[in-house]
Amino acid sequence: MSRIKSRKGNRADNSWMQLDEQATPFLAPDSGENAMSVATELRDRMVKIEQQVLAQYTATAAYATLAKQGVEEARSEARADLDRSQSTIIGLLDRLRVEIGNRLDGIDARTPGGGGAVPTDAAARLTAMEERMHGVLHALEGCVHENMMLRQQIDELVQRQMHSDGWLVSNGGASELSLR
Repeated sequence: MSRIKSRKGNRADNSWMQLDEQATPFLAPDSGENAMSVATELRDRMVKIEQQVLAQYTATAAYATLAKQGVEEARSEARADLDRSQSTIIGLLDRLRVEIGNRLDGIDARTPGGGGAVPTDAAARLTAMEERMHGVLHALEGCVHENMMLRQQIDELVQRQMHSDGWLVSNGGASELSLR
């Protein structure tokens, strides 16, 4: 009864094989094959196995190289997208700052006396102050409205960019992002 007891056991321990298996010769004594033909066949088989292993290694290395190139390309594209988004946001903020500055300069120009001359009586000063406050209030309302529009545009831009990059927001804000 020559059976292997367990493959999980220690192979240095010969208890995994029966005694009669150890005594069995590799080539049967009454076999017509000689040792040289068996050795040649074994060598040929080993050469074929070696070629298959080398081919598999080469294919694996090629796939790894392609994957590395793909990752580098994706990183560079993501960086370029980020740079474009940042420059767009910075450009929009600069434009808003310039427009607010122009509006505030326009308010100063609309006030009576150009803002430089101070009226002498209290009623005239109060009227000038009310007009300036009304102008500032109007400019601030316009600024808030434009800020809300700009915020909406930026949110749409970010949502579009996240959608094109594969990020989804489900029932929440940007803090609950998940990758598709």
